[in-house]
This record gives sequence, structure tokens and C-alpha cells, in this order.
Amino acid sequence: MWWSYTTRIVALETDSIGVYELGDKSKNTVYYGKGKIKTRLLTHLNKKECSLARYYRFELLTTEVECKEKERELLENYLRIHGRLPMYNQKKANPFVGSSPS
Repeated sequence: MWWSYTTRIVALETDSIGVYELGDKSKNTVYYGKGKIKTRLLTHLNKKECSLARYYRFELLTTEVECKEKERELLENYLRIHGRLPMYNQKKANPFVGSSPS
């Protein structure tokens, strides 16, 4: 389920760890991330990062290792389908340097 990506809505979220996805006005993925859900989403909003993001959704996980693996899986799948990373993930260091995406 997608949620409106606003400070008021995000402030109600849990700060448990997991992976999250940001979507544009058409709910096309523009970013995947991991960490404490509320903290990370509010950081993006406060820094005005991912300016095209209008929606978000997330999956809670139990360990940092699970978060890292799930984020990598999401990015690899997106890359395989679209031939590129989501818009705002392209600005980060390439997560696949030194490895082969599936």
C-alpha cells in the first residue's frame, strides 16, 4: 500500500528498521532505501532530497543484514527490469561495483 509522502503522515510511522520505496505522482519508483523508517523518510523530506517523491511504502525487517540484502534485491530486480537504477539511487555510489547483479 502506498502512503502520501508528507511530514504529517511520515511522523506517524514506526522508527523500526526496514526497506522503503519512494514513488513519484504516478507511483513509479524513484528511490529504494533502508534504515529506520521514520528517521530516513523525514531526513529525505527535510533535506528536500528526492523532490519528485509523492508516495512511499515500506517493509519492516529485523536485522541490518536483512535490510541490506533486501535493498540489494530490490535494486537488482529494478535494474534487471528497467536497465538502470531508480532515479535517485543513480546519484549514490553504484551498489553493484565489484559484484554482478542477478
